[in-house]
Amino acid sequence: MPDERAVTPRSFWSSGGKAFRNAELILLALLVALPVASRDAFFVDRIGRFLLLAVFALTVDLIWGYGAMFTFGQAAFFGGAGYAVGILSTREAGILPLPLGLTILGAVAASALLALGISYFTFARRGGLRGVEFAVVTLAVSVALERLANAGGPVTGGQNGILMTYRLGPVHRGHGFYLLAATILVITYLGLKRYLLSRPGLVFRGIGQNEERVELLGYDVPRIKRWTFVLSGAIAGLAGSLFYLHEGIVSPAAVGVGSSTLVLLWVVLGGKGTLIGPIVGAVALPYLTARLSGTLLDTWLVVVGVILVVVILLIPAGIFGFLNRERAS
Repeated sequence: MPDERAVTPRSFWSSGGKAFRNAELILLALLVALPVASRDAFFVDRIGRFLLLAVFALTVDLIWGYGAMFTFGQAAFFGGAGYAVGILSTREAGILPLPLGLTILGAVAASALLALGISYFTFARRGGLRGVEFAVVTLAVSVALERLANAGGPVTGGQNGILMTYRLGPVHRGHGFYLLAATILVITYLGLKRYLLSRPGLVFRGIGQNEERVELLGYDVPRIKRWTFVLSGAIAGLAGSLFYLHEGIVSPAAVGVGSSTLVLLWVVLGGKGTLIGPIVGAVALPYLTARLSGTLLDTWLVVVGVILVVVILLIPAGIFGFLNRERAS
């Protein structure tokens, strides 16, 4: 039998660990609650978009921050779900177009199946692909999907992408959309917290710290990595399907390397392996970018770049990277 004690964290059940968990919940509650008080529907709607991006960032933090699986292809699931929604809701063939609910379910299922296919290739044998090898495979997937979207003609819309015809009803804009995005973010955050403290989650975290040791203890490492990767793909698919339905359009850049790289910046800025950090990074950086691009028309990219460099130099572990040090103490 595997030795479960070998992957059980000590600090999470200490008084200090509980204090930090409570502080994270308070911060998350403030991030979610404060925009609701605003009467500016456009501002609230924009923050709702950022919250779905934060869900996207959480999926990267799950597999990279905790499982040490560095990926350049997570946009394949987030943007791929956008394409799935567009195809299932606008194309006329056979049973298509599908109703809105089935369209979203189909997009989530497509993202999960894509993640499952990639995981069977990357984690099939003992040890599987790790580090740079895994990153290169995910990069190749992202590049291939972007090329496919560009060359897809009437199916993917080519360079023009797909214009959405469905709307999210009363929650398509403003406060309704914000509450929908906030609900999904909170459920995802709490669900991932619970998973990471469960037995499979603890083993997955152990894999991220020392994969060989966990394998020697008798755990099925490829299986655990595979299903966690599929979980991250499904969650990214849900967030992506709602995000692009709200945006009204999906284009090849949605599944490309640029989108996959941008989410890595959010995770690094907030602090990988913390969950709360990527949420803050995914809200703060896009918000800062949107504000500066409206006032500094020619220099906003330089300003954002300087801010990122300064933060990374001064706080290499990210804004909330100290949480990892506290938990490891």
